[in-house]
Amino acid sequence: MISSPPGASTSPASPALRPKAFAMAGSSNSGKTELICRLLEWFTAQGLRVAVLKHSHHQQIGDDGKDTWRYRQAGSRLVALAAPGLLQITRSSAEEPPLDAILAELAPGADLILVEGYKTRDLPKMGLAPPDAASPLPDYPGLLAWVSARPLPTGLPVFNPLQVAEIGRFILDHLGGR
Repeated sequence: MISSPPGASTSPASPALRPKAFAMAGSSNSGKTELICRLLEWFTAQGLRVAVLKHSHHQQIGDDGKDTWRYRQAGSRLVALAAPGLLQITRSSAEEPPLDAILAELAPGADLILVEGYKTRDLPKMGLAPPDAASPLPDYPGLLAWVSARPLPTGLPVFNPLQVAEIGRFILDHLGGR
């Protein structure tokens, strides 16, 4: 489980005290990862340090049968993989780590945290419209705008997925700039 930073309260942080985080929410294959990769390039070109948190409902992280997987299966609660230019740490816990604790852990190394998923959590977010035009638009909490290549029946701003700079500025404006 992710520990809280020294001196941090153990109660959930209010959204006003959270690190600058913004989520992309949508169904599988809606383009969340592609948009986040484009935004990463744009934010980095603006001189920002950006972290990414991807939420998954699956515990498999693509290392089945590898040494790191074997260590977790054998009982290690913390496994680190180090290589030139890389440090990856996997922590195992009985429950899903609290979102606020994850954001607090990522915050010191980032000016902004882009979040993929957590569509039902209280985070400011953009929805990526369902690919099927007949599907109704989900009502995500914290939804501020939509991303879609087609017009949408909504009163919220709608960005084309290729409007990366406009989306980036919208996110920064919402989060209070740099």
